[in-house]
Amino acid sequence: MSRLSAIRPAYWISGVLLVVAVVVPLAVPTYAKVDPHLFGFPFFYWYQLLWVFLSAILVSISYKLIRTEERRRRAAQGLGDPEKDGDQ
Repeated sequence: MSRLSAIRPAYWISGVLLVVAVVVPLAVPTYAKVDPHLFGFPFFYWYQLLWVFLSAILVSISYKLIRTEERRRRAAQGLGDPEKDGDQ
């Protein structure tokens, strides 16, 4: 088995979500226009603001996927839950 095939799908999905959250707002052709206006704001402004919220959602989804995968991995190895261990 190669090392690449050992990576879980949760890591791939999280990586793709994070790349989208970073690369799409930086791609100038996606927002280099004035129209359409939304509530009097040119496209550039509301599009960038929209990506602030979308990026927060994508990062949250990535965090939850990785956290769930790490808990599953630790449980399979018999290491327990790190949050419960830290409380004692």
